[in-house]
Amino acid sequence: MAESILLWGADFIVTLQQFTWWPWEGLMRFVSGLGGMGYLFMVPLVLWGVDRRLGVSLVLLLALTMYLNTVVKEWFELARPYMTDSRILSEGEIGYSFPSGHAQLVVVFWGLLALWVGKRWFTGLCLMLMFLTGLSRSYLGVHYPSDVVVGWLLGGLTLWAWQHWAGVRQGGILEHCSLSQRAVALFVVTAVLLAVAVLLGSTAMVYGSLGMGLAAGLSALVVADAPHMLSVARRALRCGLGLAVMFATLALLSKIAGWSSLPAAVDSFMLTGLFAVVITALLPWLFQRVRL
Repeated sequence: MAESILLWGADFIVTLQQFTWWPWEGLMRFVSGLGGMGYLFMVPLVLWGVDRRLGVSLVLLLALTMYLNTVVKEWFELARPYMTDSRILSEGEIGYSFPSGHAQLVVVFWGLLALWVGKRWFTGLCLMLMFLTGLSRSYLGVHYPSDVVVGWLLGGLTLWAWQHWAGVRQGGILEHCSLSQRAVALFVVTAVLLAVAVLLGSTAMVYGSLGMGLAAGLSALVVADAPHMLSVARRALRCGLGLAVMFATLALLSKIAGWSSLPAAVDSFMLTGLFAVVITALLPWLFQRVRL
């Protein structure tokens, strides 16, 4: 059954790759890139320029999604389609194929934004972007259609669970808990996920996602939300300054990782956590202190 699904998926990719019109190929590459490194720009812009609570929620959700996706990938260890079928053209990509991380992340990111905005036209755009992102991953030969569909489903389940427990605005179960109860819940969930990662012998990326999630969760508990009535100029200045500090931080953490003699899992957990502290707590606190 599984082999027949993969064979059909390979045939689908070969057929899809016959469409070589350059605007179409450019669109596929753009949406695929937006669903990868694009989050490095989009999440901070939401965090500093739109709404801090929404931005922290995005960081937490993306960290949880990366954890789940990587754990499942390492469990199944399915090779990417271009590795097993010579008909498929691809520039290649590291990691396993099942499920698609891009498909999972795009549902979580744009789904949460759609819930927050609450406008039909915006929800329609988000759904189109989810579809195109998933399609682009097959077009580029790095995922079977089944990888994409399961990624969409896992992303949808993650978003549903988040909405049930936390809520994009109000109404989640955690809204009725005290600060100490939320802190306990955060540490318990992190400890359970950490234990699972250790038992499964997960790679450093899994520990990095845990470090990011824990740091963002703590930031949400200890840093007060900034006022929302900010001018466009102040929001733009925040984002410009924030991005400059963020990339400087990434460069510094990369140097520290090169100097460190600690295990890769420990480095990933600590350094990714520090990065999350900078963008979710330190910079928002700094903006408030300088009245920016």
